[in-house]
Amino acid sequence: MNIKAIIASLVLGSSSIAMASPSVTFSANAQAPYGTTVVRDHRADDWNRPAPIVVQPVEPAPSNIYYRNGWHREPMPPVYRPVTLASDMHFAPDGRTSITVGGQAGRFNTLQISACAGPTFIKQVYVQFDNGQEQVVRNLNRTLRGNQSLTLDLDGNHRAIRRIVVYGGSNGWGWRRASGTFTVTAA
Repeated sequence: MNIKAIIASLVLGSSSIAMASPSVTFSANAQAPYGTTVVRDHRADDWNRPAPIVVQPVEPAPSNIYYRNGWHREPMPPVYRPVTLASDMHFAPDGRTSITVGGQAGRFNTLQISACAGPTFIKQVYVQFDNGQEQVVRNLNRTLRGNQSLTLDLDGNHRAIRRIVVYGGSNGWGWRRASGTFTVTAA
């Protein structure tokens, strides 16, 4: 026999023996604190058969809460946008203007009366809430001109308004009548 053939058979025989009985074993364990965990078994004896897949469901976030970002889970504060309740209003000959609002318009913390055209003299404001309670802001006695406005804080916390009555017209001295128009906005 040839020397090369003997060496080749010894090399191939020793590698076959090493492959038949491996001396090293491996084991693995995978854990995840949250999210979807996928585990595949790669030790399948039949390569044509797919490995089993185990999927653990993830608990969804509540759909009625909006977050600043997905990581910190801080709920966003509510946003209260101003609502125009009446625009280009003027006083009747008796010196008052009534505005019917209703609970469907929303819930509010403040009222803002803004001048639209001409000077507008405001004496007092009456607010009736949806639950029947009332608030009267007396002795305002302010003349609004140009883009001036008057902001009033409402009693309570975020309340629905049934109606508003704004009193004004004469500037208090009786000789000059304010004929301007105004807008009422609530937030």
